[in-house]
Amino acid sequence: MSPTIVDEPPEELADVRAGRLPARYGQRLQDVFLDQLSPRLRPGVAILDVGSGRSPTIAAADRPPGCRYVGLDVSAHELRAAPPGAYQEMIVHDITRPLPMAAGHLFDVVISWQVLEHVKPLRAALDNLGRVLRPGGMLISQLSGTFAAFALLARIVPHRVRVRAMARFLGHSEDEKFPTYYDHCYASALERMLGDWSSVAVHPFYRGAVYFGMSRLLQRGYLRYESEIERRDLRNLATHYLVVATK
Repeated sequence: MSPTIVDEPPEELADVRAGRLPARYGQRLQDVFLDQLSPRLRPGVAILDVGSGRSPTIAAADRPPGCRYVGLDVSAHELRAAPPGAYQEMIVHDITRPLPMAAGHLFDVVISWQVLEHVKPLRAALDNLGRVLRPGGMLISQLSGTFAAFALLARIVPHRVRVRAMARFLGHSEDEKFPTYYDHCYASALERMLGDWSSVAVHPFYRGAVYFGMSRLLQRGYLRYESEIERRDLRNLATHYLVVATK
């Protein structure tokens, strides 16, 4: 389930101003995502929101006139929990299988916010999403990286234990956490899997310190590591990626 993007300051802003976090934490990843999406929000645009569930990524009030906004999720329960008017259409489907789209029902934009790390095999999902885009259509996806420290820990710690820890130490809701696979979620693999698209850009981010906020000592140690991999441009080790690909 992806959260609806709302206009509010970054959660880390106070820590950035206090010098506890680097300046890169002062910009919301949501805003970078919207910078790519906003030019596509023209009247009549057709958008497929993948993995959105009960919280459409773009609120109904922020959509252009005549927008066809379709929600896709593997869980019918999550889609039914969305507020009235969240979607013009809902599709219950696993995106690792071809989507049941009729001719003439293609999309101008496919979006997903922090969803694709929950998908395996990712290559099949990307191929299927490409098939429902019109020529010149765009995929805009934010996802977490395979080799981020929190992702490596997630593959060691059982899902149920990890969810409880995140609820206790980070205040996350247990109901909003789903199993993660991080299947080929790193820069060079993403570029390779999207190599036959017309264009592809994979933007890395280094933003994992929040997961170590329970200990200032641990967080400072992690930030030294994270800042170093950013300085050396080790893109495959980034914590998050924004993928922008055009068919």
